[in-house]
Amino acid sequence: MSTQGAEAAAGPGAPRGRVPDAAHPGATATVTRADETHLDAQELRQLRVLRQTGTTGALLIAVGSVSSYGAANPIPNPVDGLRIIGLLSRVGPASLAVSYAGMGLVVLAWYLLGRLTTPGRIRRLTRPQLTHTLAMWAVPFLVTPPLFSRDVYSYLAVGKMMSLGFNPYDSGPLDVLGDGDAFAHQVDAKWQHTATPYGPAFLLIARAIVGVSGSHVILAVLLQRLVELIGVALIVWALPRLARRSRVDPISALWLGALNPLVLFHLVAGAHNEALMIGMMMAGLVVALDRSVILGTVLLTGAVGVKATAGLALAFLVVALALRAGGAWKDLWRWGLRVGAVFVGTFALLTLLAGVGVGWLAALNTPGLIRSFLSVTTAVSVVTGAAGTLLGLGDQTEGVLDVLHPLGTVVGTVLAGYVLWRCWRRGFDPVLGLGVAIGLFVILSPVVQPWYLLWAALPLAASTAVARYRDVTVAITMALSVMIMPSGSVIRPLIIAQAALAAAVVAVAAWYLLRRRRLIPISEWDRWLMASAKLARLRHPSAAGRRIPVRGPAAADPGPGIPPAPDAEVTPPGPDHHSASAPPSRGQT
Repeated sequence: MSTQGAEAAAGPGAPRGRVPDAAHPGATATVTRADETHLDAQELRQLRVLRQTGTTGALLIAVGSVSSYGAANPIPNPVDGLRIIGLLSRVGPASLAVSYAGMGLVVLAWYLLGRLTTPGRIRRLTRPQLTHTLAMWAVPFLVTPPLFSRDVYSYLAVGKMMSLGFNPYDSGPLDVLGDGDAFAHQVDAKWQHTATPYGPAFLLIARAIVGVSGSHVILAVLLQRLVELIGVALIVWALPRLARRSRVDPISALWLGALNPLVLFHLVAGAHNEALMIGMMMAGLVVALDRSVILGTVLLTGAVGVKATAGLALAFLVVALALRAGGAWKDLWRWGLRVGAVFVGTFALLTLLAGVGVGWLAALNTPGLIRSFLSVTTAVSVVTGAAGTLLGLGDQTEGVLDVLHPLGTVVGTVLAGYVLWRCWRRGFDPVLGLGVAIGLFVILSPVVQPWYLLWAALPLAASTAVARYRDVTVAITMALSVMIMPSGSVIRPLIIAQAALAAAVVAVAAWYLLRRRRLIPISEWDRWLMASAKLARLRHPSAAGRRIPVRGPAAADPGPGIPPAPDAEVTPPGPDHHSASAPPSRGQT
C-alpha cells in the first residue's frame, strides 16, 4: 500500500508518524497505524525468547553483583561469610565474568529486539509489549547493590548532611560526617572532600530518603532506586507522546530510548539522579506543550533543581510556545516572561525549603575534577601532553587541560545557543534542537560519563527518524554498555580481558543458538535479499526450480508447526514496497 493510499484508508484523523523510507536512505515516510499489524506466530515466539534472553542476562548480572568485582557493594560487603550466596564474593574474577556475560546477553537481546521495532515495518511490537519487556529486564536490578558507580552513596551522604544541618555546598561528606558514618564511608574517594553540584530539589529528596531509612545503607539504596524509578516511568510516559508531536514513530522511540541498555544499567541499576532529571524534563515538555504551561514549567524547574543541565529545556520550551503563538518577537518575549516568572518562583521556593542557599552554582565544576576520556577536550589534552613528552617538551597535560576545559564549555554553550537560534528561525523542531544542543554541550564539557549521553539521546530518540542517527546511537550504546566495570572502580586489565572473553563466548553462543533455532527476527537487509532473490527468479525463469540461497534466518523455515511464507509474500523493505531491487535503508537494525 502506498503512503497516500494508507492515509486515505486510515482516514484523515488517523495517527501518523514520520519514519525512515526504506527506498531512500536518510529520508522519511508517513505511516499510519492502519498500516501496522500484530506480530505473527513466529515473531511472537522470537519476542518471547528474546525477552527470556534479556531477563537471563539481567539475572546473571544480579548474581555477579554479590562480589565487589560485580557491583559497587557497601564496605564491608554484607554477604561476606554467608553460606552459598557468599561464595561468589570470594571469587571476584569469576563473578565479574558472570556479570559481563549477563551484560552481553542484555545488549544482544536489545539489539535483536530492535528488528521488531524498525520504522516502516508492517508487523511490529506494540507499546505494551515493549513496556512489558522493560519491566522483565528491570526487575532483577531492583534488589541488587548499586551497579557501575558509587554515586548513590554520595547522594545518601548528602542527604545525611542535610538531615544533620550541614550545608553540602560548603564541604564534602567526609569532612563533616567523618569516616565512621555509614554513608560517608561508602563514598568514592574522588568525591569525599568535594561539595555537591546538585540542586535544591534533589537535596530535599535525599534528606527525605535518609529521614526514612536512618543509617541503614541497604534500605537507603533501595529507596533511592525507587525514587529514580519514578523518573524512568516518566520517561516511558513522555517518550511516545513527544515522538508523536515530532511525527516520529513512538515504538521505535521507546525501543531506542526507554529500553536502551544504558537506561537499564545506569538509571535503574545505578540509581543515578539523571533518571529523575530526564524524566521530569521530558514530562514537563509534554505537559507544557499539550496541557498546562504552568504545570509543565514547574516540572522542568524540578528537573533543574536536580541538575542544572535541564535548564536548556526551558529555553527551547519558550521557543516552541512562541512559534506556536505565531513566531513574532513579541510572542517570544511574552512567553519568555511567563515561563521565567514561574521558573523563578518555583526555584526560589525550592531553595527556601532546602535552606542551603545557591552554593550549587559554585560547585558546578565539581565533576570536572576528574579526567573523563569520553570528553573531547580531555582526550585532546591527554594526547597533546603525551606528544609533548615524546618530543622532549615535557608533560603539558595539565596546562592544556586548563585551557581546553573552559574553552570547550564556552564553545559548547555558543553552539547550543546557535541551535536555539536555528529553532527560532524554524530550522529545527524545538525538541530535536534540545537534543542536539545538549549533545554538543555534553561532548565538549570537561567530563562525560556514559549516562550523560542519555541527556541528549532520549530527546533525540523522540524527535528524529533519521536512519543514520539510529545507526550511530545503536553502535554507541553497545560500546558504552560494556565499557564501565559493574563495580564502578578500576580493575586489573588481565581480569577485565578474561571477563570480556567470557562474555564474548556467551554472546556468540547465544547468537548461534538463536540463529540455529530460527529465533532471530528478520531484518530489513534480509527482506531486501529475499526480494532480490525473487526478482532474480522472475528474470531467469529457468532458475525457478533451483533454490537460491538467501543469507540469514529469512531463508529458513519459520519453525515447527508454522508453514513457510509463500514467495508471493516476500516483499522489499519499506511500507510502500517501492522496488524489489532497492537497497535497504541504512539504520534498519
